Amino acid sequence: MNSYPSFLEKLNDKQREICISQNNYVLTACPGSGKTRLITYRLAYLQWKNSNSRKYNIAITYTNRAAEEIEHRLDEMGIDLSSVWTGTIHQFCMHFIIRPYSMYSKYLKKGYKIIDEYVRDAYCREIANKLRIDCGYEDPLSFPKIKVEYYRKLYANREIDFDLILKLSLSLLRENPFIAENISSTICSLHIDEFQDTNKLQYEILAEIVNSNKSINVMFVGDTNQGIFGGLGGEAKKAKDLSELFQIKFHEDTLSGCYRSTNRIIDFYSNFEVSKTGAHSLSDKKETKGIIKHNTLVSKNNIAREIKLIIEQQIINGVPDKEICIVAPQWHMIFDVANILKTEMPMMNFDAPDISAFKYDPLNPFYLLAKLLFTKSGKRVQIRKRIASEVLDILRNDYQIYINDSFDNYSLLKTINNCKCIVDDGLEFYKESVFTILNTMNVDLETEKRLQKIFQDFIDKCSDRIKRYKLSRDYSDFCKCFMEKSGIVINTIHGVKGEEYTTVIAFGLLNGMLPNWSYILQEDKKPLRESETKKLLYVLSSRAKENLFLFSEKGYFTRGGTEYTPTDELKSVYFDYD
Repeated sequence: MNSYPSFLEKLNDKQREICISQNNYVLTACPGSGKTRLITYRLAYLQWKNSNSRKYNIAITYTNRAAEEIEHRLDEMGIDLSSVWTGTIHQFCMHFIIRPYSMYSKYLKKGYKIIDEYVRDAYCREIANKLRIDCGYEDPLSFPKIKVEYYRKLYANREIDFDLILKLSLSLLRENPFIAENISSTICSLHIDEFQDTNKLQYEILAEIVNSNKSINVMFVGDTNQGIFGGLGGEAKKAKDLSELFQIKFHEDTLSGCYRSTNRIIDFYSNFEVSKTGAHSLSDKKETKGIIKHNTLVSKNNIAREIKLIIEQQIINGVPDKEICIVAPQWHMIFDVANILKTEMPMMNFDAPDISAFKYDPLNPFYLLAKLLFTKSGKRVQIRKRIASEVLDILRNDYQIYINDSFDNYSLLKTINNCKCIVDDGLEFYKESVFTILNTMNVDLETEKRLQKIFQDFIDKCSDRIKRYKLSRDYSDFCKCFMEKSGIVINTIHGVKGEEYTTVIAFGLLNGMLPNWSYILQEDKKPLRESETKKLLYVLSSRAKENLFLFSEKGYFTRGGTEYTPTDELKSVYFDYD
């Protein structure tokens, strides 16, 4: 008789062995080897094994999208999510460290506001202009004078950015050892996804917690070849280094069997490995030849037309729309192509980036309320309860607002579900609903000035986006902001990391765009250019199961009049055009 639940039968022997092991792991997993699947099933197994425990089984992911995917999979498996926590390292720090223990920080104890990258950039531009500093392609905060003024401004405004979330979290843990002890006593396991993108501060924060309770089971999972966030300090530590930092023994292992791609696709993206994985295909279609092409002749003015022709042929060949993905290195290249394709292919569904009234901001309580108000009740109930709890935590801890303990996540969801739309204007419905919700909590915006400012900023930003991008104010269109999309995916290379498609179409593969000019113009970054480019090409190519269409289109010019050239790393790769 098996000593594990039946759902683990869906894993292969290697995955199942790692899943039920009590060892701490550093796991290198090639693309398509089932990394996200393994983390999901390991969380489910630990929930099953420790069903009477309220300790958390945690997955720390690089993106919110990855965290939501794990939660959705667990929810569909019927796993109780009450002791599962998923999110980014910044969300982890806010939830487990800053909100509960902000009173122990001189910087945080009188309250604080979290700013996003747009506010950060605006502050930096303002300070740079005031100091008459031309930052060029460099990060403004790399200039000491700008950095000093920037953090002085944050302190004066009682604001924190994403970097400060990490720095203040580490300070709290180191200056108050009992905090790490308290947090560690509530954790059963830690799973760090895409660990090659983890930076020094993040490693140290997690190490402080694990050092306080070495019974926490820890797993790092990733692939050095996919470390495309190295510019943000990402570093893939070896097991030896992690063992020293975390003061526990780590076992190293690999998942080298790829269930996603054909042998031909794997052979192709192996050209861009910076660290050999030994990846080999375990796909049922591993011998399928598929298509791999690189086009350097098409003009940028005709790229949408060329992509349209490929899509039409793929659909004729029986490839479903959701199995087709279009990617580019940078966001600004995406929108024009997406709009042309939507216009010229009105019968096709597209999962493309849309500009909505609500800018994505999961640390803003008013964004989270919008997500609850404009999505259907009765679906993904466990996840809705999690979001409602997050709203209450932010209000109580970040903004130090008194809300009666009897008002819980169920109370909030009940209030939200009772907010019925009696106007067609989505923004008016939202504002009226927020006032209703706050009144139910006995929260007065006139008294809570900081919260009032956050709310007004949120409404102003929504109104500005509606006006600037000529967006609809209809309630039904506001609901679409949060609907799960389906169809042909259009995104950046960074945005599709972790996903897979039968056919991948990529354009904009040009020197200066892959990676961007900063790696070419800044002397200290030039040595990184080749490895960064290879990693991006590796991630891009390994999304494909069978077909890969690559474009280095003509017609892009620098301000000085020099034409962009095809990415160097593609020139040395042999392409079979038959």
